[in-house]
Amino acid sequence: MQTHTNSRPTVGARSDRPSLAGRRNRIYKSLHKPLTYLGVERTLFYFVCVGAVGAFNLFNSLIAGAAVFVGGYAFGRWVTTSDPAFLQILAKSERYKSRYDAAKQIIPRVEVI
Repeated sequence: MQTHTNSRPTVGARSDRPSLAGRRNRIYKSLHKPLTYLGVERTLFYFVCVGAVGAFNLFNSLIAGAAVFVGGYAFGRWVTTSDPAFLQILAKSERYKSRYDAAKQIIPRVEVI
């Protein structure tokens, strides 16, 4: 007969848990894929189109508008393929200070009259 040094039964031991190795989670690509027009994220594509129309009106030249559109499209395609969330992170970063030190405490200047 075997005697165990631990007299209490092990509750929740590794052998009691179901194996997670065989577990499969479904992932739907359509939920995680960025919404794009011609391979460029929608908001950036809209911004490029408006910029191209603005360049066309400003310079009164179809070549200037086409150049701005092609350049913006190439940039947008590169950004979207490299990291689709990059533009969202960049847009949200404008709200915060560039440097934050939690240990630094700034005492507000209060004047009592």
